[in-house]
Amino acid sequence: MPDAIEALRFRFAPTGRRLPTLPEAPSDAPSVVGLSLPKAGSTLLFALLQDLAPRAGLAYVSLQDFFFIDGLRQAEQPHEAGSLFRAQGYCYGGFRGPPPYAIPILDTARCVVLVRDPRDMAVSQWYSVTQSHVVPKAAEGEHFMARNRERALARGKDAHVMQVARGFDAQFDRLLSSGILHRATTAVFRYEDVIFRKREWVDAICDWYGWTIAAETRHAVADRHDVRPATPDPSAHIRQVTPGNHREELGEKQLAHMNAALARWLAMFRYA
Repeated sequence: MPDAIEALRFRFAPTGRRLPTLPEAPSDAPSVVGLSLPKAGSTLLFALLQDLAPRAGLAYVSLQDFFFIDGLRQAEQPHEAGSLFRAQGYCYGGFRGPPPYAIPILDTARCVVLVRDPRDMAVSQWYSVTQSHVVPKAAEGEHFMARNRERALARGKDAHVMQVARGFDAQFDRLLSSGILHRATTAVFRYEDVIFRKREWVDAICDWYGWTIAAETRHAVADRHDVRPATPDPSAHIRQVTPGNHREELGEKQLAHMNAALARWLAMFRYA
């Protein structure tokens, strides 16, 4: 009884949120996905993909950046965004964690995921939220990031970093629960293994996606994004890049608490 089924089938109510218009696909090359977590080297990954994708015949698209500029937090992003995924012609990046809408092409599209030691991520987030992040202007009053900065400064570094670590515990759990990590079409990279080997990493990304890009071009892209501050600069977006920085920032007692809170992920990604 197809008519009865159609009459009963539930349809999600439209959110009314604005959606971006996709650029024209330059080719029919298979679409790919790039995903990371906040403060896990995500900006680096997406900058590389944005430079490489056009050379592979793909249009780079970041739905997350679009919604961020519109002042939407992740939980507020519309489910209709799932309709913007195409099987061919696009490199979808900008995802800092699984989005709150479906990515239908994940069943077939190659995906790259970048992770990082969550202890370094927590320290990096403290400096970002209190010093280096640019607070965007939202259409309706003060943006939530401005309030986050005020709360972080009032809380203090030690308490804030520990709270952030608990938040990252939940984000890693969401990433694992999404099933993305264990798909045969997903390649997982660790920040610590690639940050000082960017040429090799770019080669590996291109190989995984099946992109044929001249070695000279790949190396030029890798070198352009190989930023290594001589000394930490708390006011810069790239404060420092050396893995293990949390050992210099955290006291022994605080580190023990953080190790306990993040034990599952430290073991899974071999940071323990």
